[in-house]
Amino acid sequence: MSSAVFIQKSDSRAGIHTFLSRRYTESMMWKKGIGLLAFIFLFSGCSIYVPDYSYVPHPAMADVPPNPPQTSPPISVSATIAGVRYDDHQNAIPSSVELRLRMDNNGPNKVVFDPMSLELSNSELVRFPQPIVRPPTPINLAPGESAYLTGYFPFPPNLSYDTMDLTTLQLRWYVQVADKWTSQSVYFHRVPPYYYGPYWSYWGPPPPPFYYGGVVVVHVH
Repeated sequence: MSSAVFIQKSDSRAGIHTFLSRRYTESMMWKKGIGLLAFIFLFSGCSIYVPDYSYVPHPAMADVPPNPPQTSPPISVSATIAGVRYDDHQNAIPSSVELRLRMDNNGPNKVVFDPMSLELSNSELVRFPQPIVRPPTPINLAPGESAYLTGYFPFPPNLSYDTMDLTTLQLRWYVQVADKWTSQSVYFHRVPPYYYGPYWSYWGPPPPPFYYGGVVVVHVH
């Protein structure tokens, strides 16, 4: 009799143990699932860029024609559209198109570039307001120097990335070389986010390790 009672108690304990193990496993799976969803939500929501706004060429290249033609271009410029940004209240940057630009002075003369000369427009010739560049002052480049610049073009009044045609963008600017002003321009075309064409590469040689946006001039040593 005692043996039968003992077997029943053992079966009961085994059943409780199995039940608790199942509940523990379900609880752990639930916690892992919640953690995974929270991770996806957190990191997908932290992006400052509106998804699906990618542009080529990446970078777009522009040179000032050399004189004489056999020599190297006195100025080389690499420009890329980094993306379309959400409102950034913390840094006082409205929803805008972010531009990154590098300018190299390859010639023997000083180069002056005014960031406020940058103009961005779409295929309907709608111009963006002047870019936000910090600092917005002209950049002087001695021979052999390079400048890195980040600019933010806010959307025109009553327009946004949802209502404005951003299929094609034209960027234009002016540079002064040896007291002569020259205009340069490049075009960008929007492509799907999974595009990996021949023009998709890093937008230029890596900037200095201390570069975090704004304007940085790298001096020749």
